[in-house]
Amino acid sequence: MRNMEGQNSRIDELIKYLFRVSNGVELTQESKIEKEKFGEYTKEDVLVRSQDFFIMPKELDTLIEEWLVGFTNQDQLNKTLKFKLKELKKISFSKGKEPFFLVKSLSSHSNLILSKKSHNNYSHLIHSHLINVFEERIGVNKIKEKNKITIRDKKIYNLVKILNLKIDFLRDDILPNDFILVLIRQSDKNIHLNIDNGSFHYLLTKLKGYFYNFSITSVARTNKIYSSKGTLLIAKSLGNSKSDNPKLKVEIDRFFKKFE
Repeated sequence: MRNMEGQNSRIDELIKYLFRVSNGVELTQESKIEKEKFGEYTKEDVLVRSQDFFIMPKELDTLIEEWLVGFTNQDQLNKTLKFKLKELKKISFSKGKEPFFLVKSLSSHSNLILSKKSHNNYSHLIHSHLINVFEERIGVNKIKEKNKITIRDKKIYNLVKILNLKIDFLRDDILPNDFILVLIRQSDKNIHLNIDNGSFHYLLTKLKGYFYNFSITSVARTNKIYSSKGTLLIAKSLGNSKSDNPKLKVEIDRFFKKFE
């Protein structure tokens, strides 16, 4: 199991930062000027952020995924996420007229003192992203009944059965029928994959025509499908797995050409 203390501490540091901005105690360009006006220059122990602290959602997603892998107990993970979610919902940030933008120096890890406006815009970006990811992970954002995946073509049962025999995309203890029942929300069983995420994403695009309301997002929102490495596949991570040339593309194409 990976050591998740580093990832956890970085996520906690981001949350602490959000509270500092919300409470008006984070150092800003304006507060620095105000202090200097009265001869109160920035002390060495005042927190000044490195440019590396300000990560964007894509980098944050990687951090979160590495952190999630460290949990072996689902109940403990859900408990931790619910606690962090509860804390995050105690604060809020207004959405700026312009998106947060930051130019980082590639030659040095310089410190930055942002304006109050920039801190707010960055906080809104990270705060809303963390809430969305945490809610999705614990299933708070349940899809509406009318948007549930349903079966369009009953041939799908036989198709998935044969498909699994050909490319072995499900772990040995998972039945093809279990996979379908999870997709249509008729089973609470966890589905564990036996192939890489890129190939699974490609496989899903081939299955789309056999269902109604089928999409990469709706599949991920079952919150029951785990990668071959044991990580729960959420919409963001599964969507990012898209590849023009996945590992099993030839085998998958060959199967569907014969089946059709």
